[in-house]
Amino acid sequence: MSAPDFEALRAQRNAAVYEIFKRFADEEGVPVDALRTTFDANACYCACSSGGPCEHTWDGPVWVDEDTWTESATCSRCGCTAIGHDIRVGP
Repeated sequence: MSAPDFEALRAQRNAAVYEIFKRFADEEGVPVDALRTTFDANACYCACSSGGPCEHTWDGPVWVDEDTWTESATCSRCGCTAIGHDIRVGP
């Protein structure tokens, strides 16, 4: 089995997200360039919640919460915390 083409998967995801932004902008009567979002088009491709491939690499620096009771691995590519990832994609 060949490795997933994450460039192509991100491009497909980003095109789908852009279409959502475009539809919203059209509904609101504003240019799509006027919209602001925290969506990061360069973030890792992750389809863990549907059993698909995941681009995260969990070898980044350890993240420690401000209360110092919680630690998590991080993705060296995008900075996502493993705990945040697991909360988002877990059952």
